[in-house]
Amino acid sequence: MKRIRLKIEQVAWLPFVVAGLGGVIYALKTWKMAHSLATMILDESMYIYKGYLFAIGKYAPYQDYGPLTNHMPLSFMIPGYIQAWFGPGMETARVFAFLVGLVMLVGMWLAFTRAGGRWWGAVVVWIFVFTPAWQEVYSQGLTQGLVNVFIAWAFVLLLGEERRNWQLIGAAILMVLAVMTRVNTLPILGLMILYIYWQHGWKKGLTATLVAALVGVVILSFFWPDVLKFVSGWIPEGWFEYVELYRSPWQQQHVPEGFAYLPLNAWVGDTTSEQFKGILAFLESINFNFIPYLAVVGSLICWPRKQDWPNQYRFRLSVLLVVGWLLMAMMHIWVALSGRSCHFFCLAGYYTFFDFLGLLLLPVTMAYWRTHQTVWRQILAFVLLFGVVASTLYSAGYRPQWFYRIFFYNWYKFMTTPIPRISGGRVIWEETGYLYGLFESKLKLSYAFLIEELPLYFYWILIILLVFAITPLLYHLIDRRYDLGGRLVMITFALFMGTGALMGYSDVFYGETPNLICADNVIETHEKVAGELKEIIPEGSLLHWNLTSNMLLLNLPQMEIFPPQLNTNFNYVKQSRPEERDQIYRFGYWDQYLDDEWAREADYLLVPGQTIANWQPRIDAGEFRVVGSTAPYETCRPSDTTITV
Repeated sequence: MKRIRLKIEQVAWLPFVVAGLGGVIYALKTWKMAHSLATMILDESMYIYKGYLFAIGKYAPYQDYGPLTNHMPLSFMIPGYIQAWFGPGMETARVFAFLVGLVMLVGMWLAFTRAGGRWWGAVVVWIFVFTPAWQEVYSQGLTQGLVNVFIAWAFVLLLGEERRNWQLIGAAILMVLAVMTRVNTLPILGLMILYIYWQHGWKKGLTATLVAALVGVVILSFFWPDVLKFVSGWIPEGWFEYVELYRSPWQQQHVPEGFAYLPLNAWVGDTTSEQFKGILAFLESINFNFIPYLAVVGSLICWPRKQDWPNQYRFRLSVLLVVGWLLMAMMHIWVALSGRSCHFFCLAGYYTFFDFLGLLLLPVTMAYWRTHQTVWRQILAFVLLFGVVASTLYSAGYRPQWFYRIFFYNWYKFMTTPIPRISGGRVIWEETGYLYGLFESKLKLSYAFLIEELPLYFYWILIILLVFAITPLLYHLIDRRYDLGGRLVMITFALFMGTGALMGYSDVFYGETPNLICADNVIETHEKVAGELKEIIPEGSLLHWNLTSNMLLLNLPQMEIFPPQLNTNFNYVKQSRPEERDQIYRFGYWDQYLDDEWAREADYLLVPGQTIANWQPRIDAGEFRVVGSTAPYETCRPSDTTITV
């Protein structure tokens, strides 16, 4: 085995070929996704279309009575100017997202190569190849792609025991750009600055701090003071009187009033409760980001002893990465599961803003993980490993397709096996029933439990065997022939970061993504439906917009809209008074009174097929008249994307 490893290491070009092959596969897969993914995530079209309106001067970011600018300016301005420069449309947006994803992957490959060598660079590429959840994110015009470009390339400049001033300044500037795109990356910037002080001294740290502050101030000055409408949400009330003038009295509502996880007995056992959905969202976030989770847990369990670190640089970098990941994880869990930023299930996507930190821990620390663990560390490691693997793969609901195709099918055949009836302790051969009926009558178990739920618990058995039996057995069998040096915990975590991840949400075991994949080219179907709308609606018409995606508006640049409707119901104020309409509109929100007013003022109303019934009474009353309809702009969800005008 050592001879084979040495021969592989002597082939200097091999890791480049492996990484390049992975990069080509990743590019082909994300290109296909960019042309087939449905626009189910509102954020994509929201950033792009609002940014386009800002870039052409139709509106200004954070202005009164304009679109709700609910993120930092670059999240809108970068994709907006791309639309303005290369032509508005979904094709421009998705091709740009595809290219951003490639630049990001190159940055990650370089960072991993600098941190752990050429083979680690190949590893990170193939992690992305086998993770369609991430491919989906980086195939769309979401901010995760831009943010990860800035973070990855910042670390390319940052990594190294000795860094020049321009490299540290460049890293700081890139992290400022990340913050100006999404403010949730501010903790990474702060920790990076502290790391520069710690590793490179106060002079270089002060220089990086001043440059970062200057770049941030310059960018924000272009949007001052209206940017305070967004920034005020991150400043405690009452600190600055001037800021209060820009603080919106209304916030996006994602959970019911009074929502809380305590007391537990108020919701535990109720699978329909909002709190239970929050728990599922947390488990789903681990499932979607399995390898970074295990990388962090494994690094903490196997954290190198003081004497095992090769130098202070690698120790300090590891502290930056693990503290950064933990801080970002806790912050995003809090804002997502409390309903402050979304309705729970955005959490899985939030992790993609900082997955890079967890992944980078592997090349930075893994070679120095402590090999011999105390008993309590081994117990803790396997309990955590089982908890992460079992709970997420089971509760998040994603299981291998073969599990359904093979096991469920045969289980159903088994439970519906004809058997003679048993009554009063006697076997009645002349009458037959099904095997599940025996369990129903004798054990009082329902058909739904026996056929639909019970098979799922067998998945637990597979995972328990894998964690507690198969893995240790394989380890001891290999250890008998090759001395593994007591690295049971280390090898187990490495194994599960490979095979364990594949059992979750990956191409090998689960080939579909949570967003719908359309058989038709979604870019072409959007352009086709936009053409149909142009035939029905004259240019310059004022539209009452009821669609859940704004992507079509990129192909209808001459149409007028009511800006708050671009966020659909996420900025809809449910309880308001008529006299509050002006202030609600001023801050980019809307309510029932504005909705009714705009419906009367609009030249045309665009209504998706599944909600046309809500408008039917007003159509029957003669208030509105149907003038046409379109084909679905996404054939994989026709009822949601057929438009009635």
